[in-house]
Amino acid sequence: MVSIHIIDDDAEIREVLRELFESDDYEVSTFNSAEDAHPYILRENPDLILLDIGLPGMDGLTYLEKLKNEFEDVEVIMITGQADLRSAIRAIKLGAMDYIRKPIDPDELKIQVNHAIDRRKKREQLNYLQVKSNLQFGDIVGTSQPMEKVYQFIYQVAESSKTTVLIRGETGTGKGLVARSIHNQSPRAKNPFIEVNCSAIQPSLLESELFGHEAGAFTDAKNRKKGLLELAHDGTFFLDEVGDMNLASQSKLLKVLEEKTFRRVGGTKEIKIDARIISASSRDLMQLVEEKTFRADLYYRLNVASVRLPALRDRNDDILILANYFLEVFNKEFNRNIRSISPEALKMLTRHPWVGNVREIRNVMERAVLFEQSDVLSSQNISLQPISPNENASLSIDVDLNQDFQLPEAGISLEELEQYLLKQALERSGGNKTKAAALLGLSRETMKYRLKKFKLS
Repeated sequence: MVSIHIIDDDAEIREVLRELFESDDYEVSTFNSAEDAHPYILRENPDLILLDIGLPGMDGLTYLEKLKNEFEDVEVIMITGQADLRSAIRAIKLGAMDYIRKPIDPDELKIQVNHAIDRRKKREQLNYLQVKSNLQFGDIVGTSQPMEKVYQFIYQVAESSKTTVLIRGETGTGKGLVARSIHNQSPRAKNPFIEVNCSAIQPSLLESELFGHEAGAFTDAKNRKKGLLELAHDGTFFLDEVGDMNLASQSKLLKVLEEKTFRRVGGTKEIKIDARIISASSRDLMQLVEEKTFRADLYYRLNVASVRLPALRDRNDDILILANYFLEVFNKEFNRNIRSISPEALKMLTRHPWVGNVREIRNVMERAVLFEQSDVLSSQNISLQPISPNENASLSIDVDLNQDFQLPEAGISLEELEQYLLKQALERSGGNKTKAAALLGLSRETMKYRLKKFKLS
C-alpha cells in the first residue's frame, strides 16, 4: 500500500488531505510539525511527503534540506501560501518534486501525487534491477513481464544441481548470461563454469575439444589433453549453439547425459563426470530433428527444463532501461560523464526493431558513448542498421503518412483514427499488446492506457 505523510500545522488541511487520499486506499499519517514527523519518517520510509513551508519550529525548507541529506530519493511535494512563491522555487532547487499553492485544488494535487508515486516506483524498479543484476542475474537487464518470467525460471531450475536445461532464443538475447546465472545461483556455484560454442569450432575439432584426446590419437596430438567436459567436473558445462553439433558428437554427448561417462579421443578408459549440462540454440531443434540433422533422443534428453528468451522487440519496456544501463557501463569504460540521452535519441532507440536484440543495442550504445562530445547523448551519434519496411511496420506507416496522407476537406476525428490504428496493430500482432505497442512506437504501458481509454481489448 502506498504511504503518504502529511506535515502541516493547519489541522483542517491535514484532515481534508487525509480524507482525500484515504478514499483512494492510501495509507495516510499526519503531523503538525517536522520534529513530530521525523522519527516516523526514519522508521517507515513513506512513499511521499506533503510538506508545508510555513511550519512552526523547524520550517519546511530547513526540514526539506535535512530530509534530502538523509534520504536523497524521498519524494516531497511542498504546500505553500500564495505569498511563498519564491520559497517554493527554492524548494524545487533543494530537491522537492513540486509544490502546490493554498487553497489546495484536490484534482491538481492528485495529479502531482500520482506523478510522484510513479517516479518512486520506477526508481525502486531500477534499484531492484541493479541489485538483481549485480547479485543474482549478472548482466541480465530488464524489468518487463517477459523478463520476470525468465528470472522465475532461473530461480526454479537453479535449485536443482543436476537437471539439464535448454535455453532457446534468437541471437543476441542473452542465452549465455542466463546459463551463467543458473550456475551462479546453484549449489555448483563455487565449481567451474565451462562453456563452448559449437558453431565456432570446426566439426572435426569439436570432439577433441569436448572429450579431450590421448597422445598419438591423431597427427598433431603429441600430448594427452583433457577435454572441456572433464574440466567441468562438479560444475556446469554450457553448450552454446548445440544445434550445430555433428551427429557423431551428438551420439557421444548422449552417452554423457545417460551414463555420466565418456572416453577421450583415442582412449579406452571410461572417465566419470558429474556436471550439469546446459545447452542453448538459436535454431529450432525440433525442426532439425525432423530434418534428421539432430538426434531426437538427444533433443528430449536436453529438453528437460526449457525456457525461450524473449526478443527485445517483445519487451519494448526494457529498451530505455537497457540504453541507460549501457550508458553507465560505457561511461565508466571510456571515462566519460554523459548524464542523459536526448529525447530525439530516445525516440530513435524505442522505434528501432532491434533484430540483433540486446547485443545490437549494446554495440549501438558503445559507439554512441565513444563518439559523443557533450554531456547529453545526441541522436547524431545513434547509428542504427538500415531496416526494410517489412522489419518495422510502424516505420513504413510513418513514411506513408508523411508522403501521402492528406487531411480530408471535411476534417477527421482524431480519436476515431487512433482507435482504428490501435485495432489494426492488435490484429496484426495477433492480440499481443507488446508487439502492437512496438508497431505503433509506444511503450507497453502507454499502449495499455490507450486501450483502456477506448475500451479496447
